[in-house]
Amino acid sequence: MHKLKFLLFILIAGISTSAVAQQAITEGRSGIGPRIGYYKAPDADEGTMFLGIQARGRGAIFGGEFALEYRGEQAYSVTGGELTVRQVPITGSVLVFVPLAPNFQPYGVAGLGAYYTISDYEGDFVSTDTETNVNVGYHLGFGLDLPLSKNAAINADYRYLFLDGENDNMEDKEHSGNVITAGLTFYF
Repeated sequence: MHKLKFLLFILIAGISTSAVAQQAITEGRSGIGPRIGYYKAPDADEGTMFLGIQARGRGAIFGGEFALEYRGEQAYSVTGGELTVRQVPITGSVLVFVPLAPNFQPYGVAGLGAYYTISDYEGDFVSTDTETNVNVGYHLGFGLDLPLSKNAAINADYRYLFLDGENDNMEDKEHSGNVITAGLTFYF
């Protein structure tokens, strides 16, 4: 609930300061670039690093992001053995910028995604076949965009992922989790 209040604060602050704020040097531009991050679900034994690519578009207050990632293995201890999960998320997000200065642009982020999930079983399961499915999730968070020039910007953000799984062996395990991402966007 505190995260939602914080996002509402960022949205209101962004709209109220837009009249007096300075224009971002990447405003009105679109770009593409690499991203790296870390994801951990609360019930996973360990988190995992991930790599991906992002495409971003910027306006004065609103922006958009499309991302494709590969998330490595997260292991879950379950009755009868261990389950490892890998994901390939495809996400779309809306960004709400607070234009404080040309080179300092905090933002709130909200979006949806399709999470292609690959589950592998080890141990005493009836079937140890690899299982795949697609789950839908959404995320909320905040971040910071630091334009380096009109052609490049670094971004870093925190997102909380709300994700329900369809795996019968993990009914009592939490699939949602914390996502920390950093990216570099080359604008054109």
